[in-house]
Amino acid sequence: MTNDILIIGSTGKLGSKLLNYLNKENIPIKAITCFSNKKKINYQRNKFNIKKKFVLSILSDKESFLSLISVSKFSLVYFLDYGSSSLIYLEKIIKNNSNCTIAIANKEMIVAGGHLLREQINISNNYLLPIDSEHFSLYRINPNDKETKNLYITASGGPFYFNKKINLKNVNLKQVISHPKWKMGINNSIDSSNFINKILEIFELSIIFNINLSKINFLISQEAFIHSLICFNDNTISINCFENDMLIPLIKPLTRNLNSNQLKFKSKKYLDLENLKLEVFDDKRFKISKYMKKIKKFTHNQLISFMILNNFAHKKYLNNNLSYFNIVDFIFDNLEPQKNIKFRTFHDILEYIEGLKSKYENL
Repeated sequence: MTNDILIIGSTGKLGSKLLNYLNKENIPIKAITCFSNKKKINYQRNKFNIKKKFVLSILSDKESFLSLISVSKFSLVYFLDYGSSSLIYLEKIIKNNSNCTIAIANKEMIVAGGHLLREQINISNNYLLPIDSEHFSLYRINPNDKETKNLYITASGGPFYFNKKINLKNVNLKQVISHPKWKMGINNSIDSSNFINKILEIFELSIIFNINLSKINFLISQEAFIHSLICFNDNTISINCFENDMLIPLIKPLTRNLNSNQLKFKSKKYLDLENLKLEVFDDKRFKISKYMKKIKKFTHNQLISFMILNNFAHKKYLNNNLSYFNIVDFIFDNLEPQKNIKFRTFHDILEYIEGLKSKYENL
């Protein structure tokens, strides 16, 4: 098996899961990166016998990595990192490769890249495979705007949805980050608690499959077995489910490209009606509910603005400069007006993002 797999962001939870699987399957890896976790990436390099590793917060490592991806060929690249700046790496990878599967779990990169990201991957004869469970659940169907009436992704409800007695004005950080199903980083936990993660995933879905935002919404599925639902124009409906194990989307590029073993499950969750329950999100305690109509009309610059303002809101909340209850209002109070900006390159997008960060710095 060829040693041509690149993992960008190997030290996070997804990266760790993937490396353990690759090691078990004796699948070699060409290179791994992290942003700053030198201790863990050195451990991974030694344990899994990976020759090339790069800590991208170190300038010399970043330059070496840029040189590598400018000349190397890959069959499979994972983006398991965080942040829109990875568009720099994507640009070089798609310029130098064809027939490469590009598996992306980086929300910020997809939202920032927008339709340019999807188009550039396609015209370079590479293949985009989304790794987030909601988007992954749709990859086989590959829905299109023309045939889609409505499309829903699902949310498990986070720490508050199913406890109707909780007043969201009074919750503390410990409650906010106490997801009943999964352990996540603080920022992801905040986004899950107030459903901003679903809004960002709706943005991603619209970009990946080129479906109008007005057709996309989310439902509540407490058991997190259903990941998406599509209502087609011909009145047929597709409900898309799989076991809630992130290894399933993580290894799909391997089974697609390298014929590695499929995961085997004996579960019959689809026979248990509890796992198939869905409900409409209608809880007015969550501020995001009053902005849904406005969200459906966002332009690309507003998707980016929403994402950046949310990151600033996290910092303000964690520094006690913004209440949890006012996070969503803060975003919409400072949201950029609608503009039909035609970004021609990823560099244009990253320049725009830097401009927004400078503008929002003193909010």
